[in-house]
Amino acid sequence: MKKTYGDFVDEISADELYQGLLGFGMFADKLPPVFTSVPFLTYCQATSPHYLDKEWHDYVSYSAMRNVNIPRSFGIPTPMKYERLCAILRDNWDNLKTHFHNQTDGQEYRISRIHLRKMHASKSLFEMNYKNWRVDGNPETELLFQSNSSSKYVVKADISTCFPSIYTHALPWAFVGKDLAKENCKDDTLWYNKIDAACSSMKNGETHGLLIGPHASNLLSEIILTCVDKKLYDAGYKYTRNIDDYECYVDSYEKAQIFLRDLEEALRGFDLPLNHKKTKIKQLPIALVENWIHKLNNAIAFQEEITFPVINAYLDLAIEIANEIGDFAVLKYAIKTLSGYKLTKNAKKCGAQRIMHLAVMCPYLLQLMEEYVFQPYNVPAAEIKVLADTIYTEAKIVHNYEAIGYAIYFSLKHGFDLAELDIDWVIARGDCVLLLMTWLYYLKANHGKTGATQLKPLKAEAKRLKDTEMDRYWLFCYETLSYGLLSGNWRKLKQAGVSFVKTVL
Repeated sequence: MKKTYGDFVDEISADELYQGLLGFGMFADKLPPVFTSVPFLTYCQATSPHYLDKEWHDYVSYSAMRNVNIPRSFGIPTPMKYERLCAILRDNWDNLKTHFHNQTDGQEYRISRIHLRKMHASKSLFEMNYKNWRVDGNPETELLFQSNSSSKYVVKADISTCFPSIYTHALPWAFVGKDLAKENCKDDTLWYNKIDAACSSMKNGETHGLLIGPHASNLLSEIILTCVDKKLYDAGYKYTRNIDDYECYVDSYEKAQIFLRDLEEALRGFDLPLNHKKTKIKQLPIALVENWIHKLNNAIAFQEEITFPVINAYLDLAIEIANEIGDFAVLKYAIKTLSGYKLTKNAKKCGAQRIMHLAVMCPYLLQLMEEYVFQPYNVPAAEIKVLADTIYTEAKIVHNYEAIGYAIYFSLKHGFDLAELDIDWVIARGDCVLLLMTWLYYLKANHGKTGATQLKPLKAEAKRLKDTEMDRYWLFCYETLSYGLLSGNWRKLKQAGVSFVKTVL
């Protein structure tokens, strides 16, 4: 029997929830992989710091490129405020599990396909894609036939800017109902109001929007969206949901329209808007797996070894499809797929060169380079340097700070200097992550006196920001300044040797 939603939450203990969210879910994987909150988790487990202050705090914001080559804003909360939220969720995990059971028990299949879960190979509790079909099943095929009738249409819809649209006061509405929640909204001793307050205090007191990036936001969104699921499921609709993407199977066009009306009404109950621009009603049959996936898979089916002509043709096909549908997730899929094949020496050289060129044109692919290109294709450091220098030059023109951060990461990882890194330009841009990546670059021992010279203006900027905008630049300021220049909880963390940067690059 396939696992239910309740089975997944029951597998996670309160302490595992705290550990997974705080130690392995504070930094999104869109960042260059130099950041970690594990030392902070260890510190909190050892000292039980009880960050109880009710002051509002801001957060670090940064942009990362999406698969459609449009940036999305992410957030890194101040660690003390994030720990407070994680601790409240841990202490009330039984209440949350009861909520999830109430909303999902009795459903024939698991509507929500992407949610927190325990994973054997990682202490993280969340990732965007799960591939264990024995556990997750494939309900889409079963939904084609329902109640002795055949589905003739599929409805595709999603929530407009889901996480930024979530109203933190809607969390208590989901737990106890809107009327009771409003009646008790000023009682800060109630557990559900504590969750609400912890969310808004991470965003400078704002009650609209959850930070995109921290895994706690994925848990919080499920609190609301499982309520929407229950209402629609109990109304007889058969559908699946991936985060905020809905796919419903119905037997008539009219029912498809009614589903959209009922979905919009259910979302409106939590002040969430339906994205009408991305709403589609398609007549069946259609391929359950995107057609481009079949085309790519067929292009290298039965290949024992990928040769130069084959990889050239395969990448040509992937580029053609990506341009045709305007989605660079096609290229991501192709790159990951190729990494699982045996390649000839010439195929590796060709593939590495072409994929690195694609990464310059489409920075969305940069996060794949280390694991899926540099390592499997044995790319020499000299060629990675050429890529990094090119990325820097191109990204500086369009102010793509994420791409420059990856160029710096590649230089740190593979031990080379960038041809250029304009320290004054970096400081003038005022991007927290870029400032810290630049600090790490010049901190590395092989830059010697040059590095020491460049550290001075960066440290001066950190001192200035610490006095004026510490919350928005905490990651840069904290890592740059000594404990004597910090105060309060920041000083305690620094004295304890806590860092949010991995020691081995």
